[in-house]
Amino acid sequence: MRLLAIPEKGGKTSYEIDQQNPEQTITCARSLFPQAGYSPCWYVKPRINQPIPMTIIRVSIDRLEGID
Repeated sequence: MRLLAIPEKGGKTSYEIDQQNPEQTITCARSLFPQAGYSPCWYVKPRINQPIPMTIIRVSIDRLEGID
């Protein structure tokens, strides 16, 4: 299950399940180094259950007025 870590006001973080892609199959290489574009399994497995950090980008309305 993919969790998103969403920053909120006051330094708090809320966690939500990724609605668009709740589960993802990850292919890894059983080797010491990356092979054929896949990361090694020893590197991937501990990171599977970590929340994905999200960032909030604030855009000024003044900047958007000049965009057509």
